[in-house]
Amino acid sequence: MSDRDRILNMLGWGAFALAASVFLLPVLNPDIYWHLSAGRYTLAHFGPPRTDFISWPMAGKEWVDFEWLPQVLYYLLYKAGGFTALYLLKVLTLTLTLLVFRATALLYGRRAALPFLLPFFAAAIMSNCDLRPDNFTLLFFSITLYFLEKSRLAAPPEGWKVKAAVFAFFALWANIHAGYLYGLALLGFYAAGEFFALELPYIYGKGPFLRPAKSLEYLKLFFLGLAASFLNPYGWKVYSVIANHQKYMSTLQDHIREWGSFDLTNAYQWPYVLVLAGVMGCFVLFLLRRRHVIYSHFAALLFFAWASSNYSRHIPFFVISGLVFAVALPWEKPAPALRWRVLGWGGAALWLAAAWWFYSGLVWPKVTGQVVTDQWGSEGMAAYLRANKAELSGLRLYNYWSWGGWLGWELGPDYKPFIDGRYLFHDKIDEVTGLRGNVEKWTELLGRYKFGLVLIQLDEPKVPVKQRLADGTEAVFWRPTYLFYMPRRDWAVVYWDYSTAALVRRSAVPAAWLASHELRYLRPGDSLNLPAPLLAGEIPLHELRRELDVYLRGHSANHDKSVNGEVISFMKQLEALCAQKGAKCAK
Repeated sequence: MSDRDRILNMLGWGAFALAASVFLLPVLNPDIYWHLSAGRYTLAHFGPPRTDFISWPMAGKEWVDFEWLPQVLYYLLYKAGGFTALYLLKVLTLTLTLLVFRATALLYGRRAALPFLLPFFAAAIMSNCDLRPDNFTLLFFSITLYFLEKSRLAAPPEGWKVKAAVFAFFALWANIHAGYLYGLALLGFYAAGEFFALELPYIYGKGPFLRPAKSLEYLKLFFLGLAASFLNPYGWKVYSVIANHQKYMSTLQDHIREWGSFDLTNAYQWPYVLVLAGVMGCFVLFLLRRRHVIYSHFAALLFFAWASSNYSRHIPFFVISGLVFAVALPWEKPAPALRWRVLGWGGAALWLAAAWWFYSGLVWPKVTGQVVTDQWGSEGMAAYLRANKAELSGLRLYNYWSWGGWLGWELGPDYKPFIDGRYLFHDKIDEVTGLRGNVEKWTELLGRYKFGLVLIQLDEPKVPVKQRLADGTEAVFWRPTYLFYMPRRDWAVVYWDYSTAALVRRSAVPAAWLASHELRYLRPGDSLNLPAPLLAGEIPLHELRRELDVYLRGHSANHDKSVNGEVISFMKQLEALCAQKGAKCAK
């Protein structure tokens, strides 16, 4: 190996390590919890679920769990090593995808391009690198592309062993994730592209019709893969899930970022925008100046460019195929003129600066060492609900969309959530979005579903209200919004911490239990309004002391969202106010 090759090899593997750092980001996907619940169910019942067992609105409704196989793997790994094992699976799967992408680029002898391509590739798919079954689709898509490119550059993919391998490959993929459709799309594009390239003289009337042998081989593989997709526990019904997504696509685009179109204001999508512009520009350049086009590549590019620009979760498919097709172009070594060397070194310096800015500013600060970002509910709230399941578990529960998987995993089957991230709830997305601070929409939702237990996040704006106190004075108080759509006459606060709260409908729980658990004064977002009525003698101090005991008795201090210490400190401040000379506190 020459010195140049050794240097390129070192730079290439260094770039590989840099790119792989993207895969070390923590897990942010709230759906991982319902995936775990489904995996647990599948192993316990020796088969994937056929109906919904997690939620209460959809209980017993048909559920085509098309991602059942990775869910089993998730559960087994979780039992063996917790979220650390799942995190390592994510890193391994995406790293293998990067390796396959590297191997595909080397099919054309583009070793010198790897130091530039690999970090760019990882940066462009960063927003799609969470822990989810899609990880396997990225790997399988990359393997499919490698196979097709290798066969395009060599002999047609013939023989029963190839066909058997393709059938098994797509049968496995169809039991992992619906992204196998993009593998089938690639096969279709290669079949069409090879056919068009061979029959182009015939199409223009300048030659005879030829037997499209290679195209037919690709077409056979396409139909084998299509047939293999039915080899799953649900048969043809997996396509009903795809139809469901299409039916609610406008809703998904409006409310789920990954289904929306790409966003130029999102810095994490800038690498994709550069890939889109660069790759399409290269193809136009070769088409116009050199009349060079590989029709299978061109068809695939047009499709994935359309898909990725409309739905950002499809960005990786364009990035993988687009970069591969770009390096497959017949690039010529630039002339050794000084201007080309200057342009080359200048471009390399610009790329290095951009890569450093992106990775140091947008990637590495997010690699915090945490395996999972805790943002779904609260450990303290889960402990409270477990301790009071005799009174609360049978109530109709409301939860946020992103909390449903966590609640079903942590508290099921005692508690059944209202909604989670499965396709079963696509028709409810419009109902549960736009609630923040919207009293009218909250009131309508609560009335429609007759919830008995509501779990909320304490992030809504407050509302100014003028009130007259017992001593005749008036003051403006900033009250939390939830008091207006869940008024105290109907609802009672029973739990709250730094970011979450639980309220119950008074008529839904035993009066004796409610009397010993309700927080009438020490309510979330409303406590700072207590000093004025306390000093006016409107609220007895002994009632606040009693509520402090209620709060501490029902709230664990051993979790990161606990405010026990702050509540104790606040109570001491209130007692100090009442101890001041002239205070009119009712003892």
